[in-house]
Amino acid sequence: MRSLALLLLLVALAARAADDVASWRPWLDAPLAAPKTAAPAFPAERELARLRDAGVWGAQWTAQPPSVAWNDVLVQLVVKYQQNPQRAVRNLGYLHAVIHDALVQCARRGCEPAVRPVAMHAAAGRMLAHLYPDEASGRLEALGVSAATAVLASHGGHAQALLAWQAGCAVAESAIRRALDDGWDLPRLPASRPAWQPGVWRASPPLNMYDPIEPNAGRWRTWVLKDGAEIEPPPPPAYGSPAHAADVAEVRKVFAALTPGQKRIADDWNLGAGSVTPPGVWTLEAKKLVLARKLDAAQAARVFSTLNIAMLDTMIACWHAKYRWWVERPVTVIRDNGDPAFLPYLFTPAHPSYPSGHSCASGAAGEVLAFYFPEDRASLKAMALEAATSRLYGGIHFRSDNEQGLRLGERVAARVLGRPQEAVAQSAETTR
Repeated sequence: MRSLALLLLLVALAARAADDVASWRPWLDAPLAAPKTAAPAFPAERELARLRDAGVWGAQWTAQPPSVAWNDVLVQLVVKYQQNPQRAVRNLGYLHAVIHDALVQCARRGCEPAVRPVAMHAAAGRMLAHLYPDEASGRLEALGVSAATAVLASHGGHAQALLAWQAGCAVAESAIRRALDDGWDLPRLPASRPAWQPGVWRASPPLNMYDPIEPNAGRWRTWVLKDGAEIEPPPPPAYGSPAHAADVAEVRKVFAALTPGQKRIADDWNLGAGSVTPPGVWTLEAKKLVLARKLDAAQAARVFSTLNIAMLDTMIACWHAKYRWWVERPVTVIRDNGDPAFLPYLFTPAHPSYPSGHSCASGAAGEVLAFYFPEDRASLKAMALEAATSRLYGGIHFRSDNEQGLRLGERVAARVLGRPQEAVAQSAETTR
């Protein structure tokens, strides 16, 4: 009897270890909402069998983890709608948070592992439909149905399909409620802009845009940080100080001797609106690592959600710092101090200089991916440093902008990675 009891205990412990997803802590801290739309009528078992026998139907959704497939959809939308890095990383954060949480909530409701991707696809399609209302009506949600059907076809019809779908939709509806009130549409407040004096940001040639980009992004609701002010870089070098003068002199020196290789690096990382943006580049790097290591759907969801939540909170902290100090860009400083015709290699973005947004996002991304893929730590850190240094090569940031941006990203990422991953005391019953 004792041997049988021990065997049963070992079996139970093994099952628990193999299925610990239910114990993961969700990113969303709000109660789950009731789905607003009816569950789709999935094909009957005979039709699923026909699709399965076809072999290739739905392969795009079953050959890789849901996080990878939906990330590809989102970066295409970022390019299509010419989104800036702040808007792009906000959407990436929401997408990967709901994919992760749908997995967790489905597991807590008793879904078997094979059907959990149905919940992930349901959440992703519904979330993207909210984030991109200008897409053809129903297109993105239909992608979710198509992906869920592909999962069922590949594994056989499953009685838990509707349960999984409802779990994913409930997560998405809760995230949508959050997105409606996270500060993304705060009104601009011109009166808060400081009067110009030497060292304070102003419109920069050749674009000469008076109105800076996303002045309220530093006030958006964070996911792990208390707010954008919780982790800050140190104050920037004071205008006219020896440290500031050294920064200015270095921009001049680098520009005067810019090599073809440095120009290539500056061009490769010059990822403004209309590109996948720096956060998008880092998600594509994550995709390569996830596929190369053959991570499963759950492991991939954890990597992608942690990466994008870290980049999002970092960019909020970065933009808080930018509009706390309003540091002037190199081009206007240099033009005012002996070189009125100076134009850097890259166009200067229309927002304050300190700290560098590319550096902030890359510092966070390099830290998160190095945590999950320690064997690639050196190359990931080198990639982050290259992203930061590219802004010096482009002549649009000082070294202090880049160094402190990297450090800020690393500090925020450490906070996100240190967030307890075990679930708070909460049973599957309380999440239904």
